[in-house]
Amino acid sequence: MYWLHNLSSNYVVKANNIKKLLSLYQYNLTNSMVHWIYVIIIFDKIRGGRNMAIYTGKTIDEAIQNALNTLHLTRKEVNINVIKEPRKGILGISRREAEVEVKSILPQHTGGALQHPELVKQINEQAEEQVTEENDGVEPDKPTDELEDENEDQISPAEIQRRQEANQEKMSRMAEMVAYYLRDILNSMQLPVEANFSVTGRTITVDIITDKPAKVIGRHGMTINALQTMGLTFLNLNGLTKVAFVLDTNDYRSKRAEVLVGVAKNAATEVIASGTAVYLDAMPANERKQIHQSLEDNQFVKTYSHGREPRRSVVVAPANEI
Repeated sequence: MYWLHNLSSNYVVKANNIKKLLSLYQYNLTNSMVHWIYVIIIFDKIRGGRNMAIYTGKTIDEAIQNALNTLHLTRKEVNINVIKEPRKGILGISRREAEVEVKSILPQHTGGALQHPELVKQINEQAEEQVTEENDGVEPDKPTDELEDENEDQISPAEIQRRQEANQEKMSRMAEMVAYYLRDILNSMQLPVEANFSVTGRTITVDIITDKPAKVIGRHGMTINALQTMGLTFLNLNGLTKVAFVLDTNDYRSKRAEVLVGVAKNAATEVIASGTAVYLDAMPANERKQIHQSLEDNQFVKTYSHGREPRRSVVVAPANEI
């Protein structure tokens, strides 16, 4: 953890950022968990920080449109984070406009604010984004990490097989490590659990065995999703990038998948009936991917992601929306 303390010493992490994360996860975090929250905040600073402008409107759509008009950008050229939902109030009292943060995703030249460029380069190489802008959680096509920068025609089949086997061994070793890591975190929270793990292709799955699954899942899945994010970060920082990571307990993910199908269908029905976009609650990348897939064949609606982790969510909009 030396590099973490070294890097964090160059940034003053604001207390309100920590408070937001604590309130989001609805749990008393251990020192180990706080370490990873620092990691997430530092990555956020490296990737641009919170230099977003705030825009308002009577509705979320109006606030977004105000931002686009001001910035002279299209919806595909920005990241959108909904800060406050609009509220009508009673007789005009306590009425509140919608607030959104909007930031351009177009390439920009940035100054060298970091004092350790080599360290930052190493972190960025290890910590790949879990999702892309439009299709969250899509796995890479290439069989190994090492082959990306080389011409495959110059590598013998035997060498390719050797590298694939080496990568699979690394996947299995890291799967065991992340399973024990998450088990120890939960045990330190007075939740006695065991952790099983499996590797399928480029996906690592850890299944938490406990007689108190509700404690592991948390309110609206907040705890299990927070732990899943930390598990993926653990893998990234240990050199295992471009992998999918799933944390499960008591078949929560399969049950949740059934719920998400219903959520997607209901949202599509509402969009078709009203002609306006529906903003779903924030959810992790694997759940956003399920929403996208559930509606990809629906010709009347389209889906896209907006916001930033851990508040990134899916928007279901009319297919003809500009």
